[in-house]
Amino acid sequence: MNYPIDKYISQAKTTFSTLVPIFQEPANGWQLGNVFDTLTDFVFRFPDAEPSKGAVVDAAFQQWGKIGGMCWYDDYGWWGIASTKAFDDQYADIFGSHLKDFQKIATDCWDAMHTGKPDTDNPPYKYKGAPMVWENRDEGNEPGYFTSPATWAVPRFSGGVWQYDLFKDKRTNPKDCTPGSSNPSDPNHCVLGPFQNTVMNGLYFVLALRLALQKQGTGTYDAAETEKGFLNAWFSLEENESLLWHNTNNTVLVRERVPTYAYCEERESYPSVKGYHPKGAWCGDQGLIMGGLFDYLKLRGSAFDLPSDPAAQTRAISIARGVLCTPEMVGELGVRPYSPEFDDQNDPDDYSCGSGVFWRYLLRAYNQNRALRTVVHNWVVNNPETNAIYKSAENLFNPLQPSNSNQLFVNFNILATLLAAIEILEAANG
Repeated sequence: MNYPIDKYISQAKTTFSTLVPIFQEPANGWQLGNVFDTLTDFVFRFPDAEPSKGAVVDAAFQQWGKIGGMCWYDDYGWWGIASTKAFDDQYADIFGSHLKDFQKIATDCWDAMHTGKPDTDNPPYKYKGAPMVWENRDEGNEPGYFTSPATWAVPRFSGGVWQYDLFKDKRTNPKDCTPGSSNPSDPNHCVLGPFQNTVMNGLYFVLALRLALQKQGTGTYDAAETEKGFLNAWFSLEENESLLWHNTNNTVLVRERVPTYAYCEERESYPSVKGYHPKGAWCGDQGLIMGGLFDYLKLRGSAFDLPSDPAAQTRAISIARGVLCTPEMVGELGVRPYSPEFDDQNDPDDYSCGSGVFWRYLLRAYNQNRALRTVVHNWVVNNPETNAIYKSAENLFNPLQPSNSNQLFVNFNILATLLAAIEILEAANG
């Protein structure tokens, strides 16, 4: 089969032209960082499509200046990862006069995630970074709140990170958050925490790796190794407790959050994490963890022929297969943003970008790992009309696609899908 690459390139350029002005409109900080990552991927491949040289990076720098601060630790991950490209010589021309600006943004975002935000004086809340959330927990006037059997939130494994600080009492003026925002730290009632979810650990892992690969950032190599150990601990558990959801034919998916806290003697169990769904998988998490594992192989210095961690490569390829080859993640219209039983927490627009995130990380991994490239190529060749890459590209404008009010993510998903399809399917054309 001869795939219509010229059609996809034309569609991608049209989508890019639509997306750039949308990207310049007010939006949530993490959403802009996520989209910026794919915009630079596009400009790298099609530099002449920019309305003017440097337009994307100029727009991103202006948006960064308007954001000011972001509430959650994971918000910084999206901007940090996108900005690490400023350390990559291949992208130097794209960043132009803003090269040093985005190098600083990358390391500043890492510092916010890794060691925290500056303290505030009114009141003096402490933000010591995502790895220190448990040690930095604020139990207010009830010492032992998070270690009490009724409100147990003790992490099962060390080495992971949290997306937000843990505090018992409502904070009247939390840094970078809406004043008077509700306390997200009740383990019995709130689905937002306290726990260690996949997106936060994935973003932290990838940002640490990207900076470590460029020998940048404080403590990035050690942080990547520590996070890898945390993920391995969760991956190694039995199926009903693992972060991995095993499917048929050597495929796996990464669940949206860890299922349990540490063992509680008084309750004689591993208390369940609120909001956990054993068949809940967000496609963005698949991209982050898969991409992180491939970057980890690269960091260890042997990403192509003799990986220093064969299990990491096997697991990463299994995640890619889990997205591309299973009905849990592929429907009639192509790759889904999340599995059918995923809980979108009443925020479908946010989670709608899951497929676009996956395509971005698949494209990077496809270009850096020979084993994955061979698996994907053979699968496309053996399934020329039914493979998920082709189905996804062909159905981007299908009227049956779910409606989405977030036009930033609508166009982002289209662009990310087409970038991956152009490169992978063009190779399959021979």
